[in-house]
Amino acid sequence: MIKKLTTYIPFLLVFLILGIVSFFPIQENSNQGVLVNDISRMNPTYVKEIILADSIEKIQNVIKRANKENLKVSMAGTKHSQGGHAFYDGALLLDMTGLNKILSLDTANKIIHVQSGVTWSQIQEFINPHGLAIRAMQSSNIFTVGGSMSSNVHGRDPRNSLIVETIEDFRLVLSTGEIVNVSRDENQELFSLVIGGYGLFGIITDVRIRLKKNNILDKEALLLDYKDFPEFFRKNIIGDPKVELFIARPSISSGSFLRETIVNLWKTADIQKNSDDAIYDLLGEENVIRDRFFFSLSREFDLGKDLRWYLQKELVAQVDKKYFISRNNSMRPPTAPLKFLDHISPYNSDIIQEYFIPIDNFVSFIDGMRLILNEQKVNLLGVTIRYVPKNNETFLTYGKKEAFSIVVYSNQKLSDSGMEKAQKMTRSLVDLALYNAGIYYLTYQKFYTKNQMKSAYPEIDQFFAKKIEYDPKELFQNKFYNRYSK
Repeated sequence: MIKKLTTYIPFLLVFLILGIVSFFPIQENSNQGVLVNDISRMNPTYVKEIILADSIEKIQNVIKRANKENLKVSMAGTKHSQGGHAFYDGALLLDMTGLNKILSLDTANKIIHVQSGVTWSQIQEFINPHGLAIRAMQSSNIFTVGGSMSSNVHGRDPRNSLIVETIEDFRLVLSTGEIVNVSRDENQELFSLVIGGYGLFGIITDVRIRLKKNNILDKEALLLDYKDFPEFFRKNIIGDPKVELFIARPSISSGSFLRETIVNLWKTADIQKNSDDAIYDLLGEENVIRDRFFFSLSREFDLGKDLRWYLQKELVAQVDKKYFISRNNSMRPPTAPLKFLDHISPYNSDIIQEYFIPIDNFVSFIDGMRLILNEQKVNLLGVTIRYVPKNNETFLTYGKKEAFSIVVYSNQKLSDSGMEKAQKMTRSLVDLALYNAGIYYLTYQKFYTKNQMKSAYPEIDQFFAKKIEYDPKELFQNKFYNRYSK
């Protein structure tokens, strides 16, 4: 393998250089406004102006101005939603990262009160000295709380998967500029519409979130055949109350493609440490250049995919080895790194798709997905599996039934033919999900058809009607809404 690898050294040096370059989604002003984009670089949009939302008064002034000048308002956090949810042509774009203060912490009741632009990383740093940890968030900790709520994200804890289940209440600025309290008891309908509502009903200013104890966990990884995973999950994950976190990763290697599967488990350890023990110290991302190098290699060569899968088993997951780690460190780098994924290229982009498949239909979906990805020659970079319970608290719920969350990470060309290929892949996988009584996640690209959307989310027309009811002038706008509501 080393001999083969030397053949690609000139290419590898190029990838290494590219990997060091940072990606800037906002460009200079032009006559059309300010050009912005999300992490996928598939939604270039000229907004009229970017305004840092660092106070409620400033937000209300923007709304007042938009109403007076007949403008639209969009909101963005870290710009990781990839379906046009954060931008709209000619809109006033509110940069919500300005609302970045932690307001209070109730250690007795394990509740934190934060502004919506606070990141999960900030929360972890603040609560770690108090022996507390986050219940539900994405695998990575760089995202804002408001953006996570607007997408109704889920995480790796099988018993605390959905963010909606952790929300106590929040404040919302309506299209009139009025501020209202929103909870399960007050403005209940807005609670269900705003969480998972992609910023279409108002601007979240602050929120109270339930936390939990920062336990010491026993980390282990096992290697399974994908056909054995559903039974293993029922017996050894959802059936074991000690499991606090899990994630499964099917193989991207040609020799075991979507068959061999690494299952990572974090269980509550029998022995907990003293609160001042060094094991509670927060860690950071490591080996970024090394990991970016191997990931870049896998974008271009099958050899790179084979090598990454080998390293995943031997170096990253450490199959059949155990070690102790705190819950907070299990939910942040280096356990959940992100920087090594940074990718800049004028020719291609890494995109995500996500599907929620009933446990009994998991094997059927994976078999169908393997066929689609092979036939369409999709450049697959990774697949991960999590779990979401049945939950109907949000209007546009993807938790219509208990399901596995299957995340598909691929590299797509930015050319017209590349975009057509990405669209074909998406529509094929959506049809496969629907065939298997599943559903797809609305947070990603606008490649699915309106009919597919209505099949997956039959309540979508009612959702759009509620949007008009609460925002009759359609002040809050984004490309997702404009594409599918008309």
